[in-house]
Amino acid sequence: MKNNIIILIILVISACSSIPKIEKSESLDTLIQKPQFNYKIRSLPKTIKVYFNGKDSELNLPSEVQGFIANSYFYNSKISYEPKMSFSNLEALDCSNQLIQEDLIVIFNLQEKSQNLEKQNCFKIMPKSKTFYVSNTGDNFGFSNTFLISRDDEKRQLINELDKYSERIILIDSNKTLDKENIKNSLQELNKEVVELETYGNNLSSQDMFAKLLMVDRSKERKRKLSRRISESISGDSRTREDIDTFFLSVDLKEARNLKPALDYISEKDFDVYILNSWSTNNTHYKDDRDLSGSIHADFPIMMPIEIPEFIRDENRSREFALGYDLFEIILMKYGDVNYRNYIYKGLSGKIVLEDKKVKRIPYLFKITDTGLEIL
Repeated sequence: MKNNIIILIILVISACSSIPKIEKSESLDTLIQKPQFNYKIRSLPKTIKVYFNGKDSELNLPSEVQGFIANSYFYNSKISYEPKMSFSNLEALDCSNQLIQEDLIVIFNLQEKSQNLEKQNCFKIMPKSKTFYVSNTGDNFGFSNTFLISRDDEKRQLINELDKYSERIILIDSNKTLDKENIKNSLQELNKEVVELETYGNNLSSQDMFAKLLMVDRSKERKRKLSRRISESISGDSRTREDIDTFFLSVDLKEARNLKPALDYISEKDFDVYILNSWSTNNTHYKDDRDLSGSIHADFPIMMPIEIPEFIRDENRSREFALGYDLFEIILMKYGDVNYRNYIYKGLSGKIVLEDKKVKRIPYLFKITDTGLEIL
């Protein structure tokens, strides 16, 4: 009996020691954090076949594949894990001769829509158990292991934060996003009232758009009418409407840097402003982003002004690179024979939790202040 108790204690201690300590407090310096697991190299895939989207004329591999390779180089130097990798363009995928002998297949299907029906049929006949499918299209094609990335994750984070404070909202999208109706439905599910909808870029400047939404021109018109009635000139500032408390912008970061100052100038009032990045570009946030001061965002850590690992070049700052980088880390955790249960991996794309075959990504939420970024 005594020996059994000693063995049990040893097992518990060894299990706990395999789980890296997670810091509860978060700052810009702690947004990304590599796991400290003792991976068993023999358990990791020895050969990996990587498929990606791209044109045959492109000489360079896409950013997501570059991120995957960059992290593999790191682990080659750290734990001498160097799988044999081969790379193929999805456009050249031949279903009629699909003999795949690699230990693991990785499919990066990052695009707007999967329109190639023949390619989709190829996905359906690939071995599901040894394929890791990465996509932003929503469909997993029956694959067991998936890393599905969606801008909806950022949208949910922002709306959940907005739900604590806001009631009446003006919602603005752009010609790059055109998703105001979708966001409106999500807000209404939380019983939030969307007072106005607008698309930025519809033949209105940013100041004219906000003047219209805030009814500044009506205030000026009322002042002119009253002046005519009393036959005297009336001085005074134009008043903006008082029945709203929040602006939700679904725009590109460059557009946001134009819209936020215009809103501040027209309204002369501090509204709550939530900004959902369009993902149409890889514009990064600045340490001193005064044009966006006071606004709340959700985004990838790699797009924020943080220190990134030395082996990653600054020109690699893109969401696609982050996804490839994080996927290699996920593969090590999943196949490296470690206890990753209840562990949160702080990656370049956000906080990541592995639950059996499901990978969950949680974006960071942050507020831009006059002194920098505040993690919420």
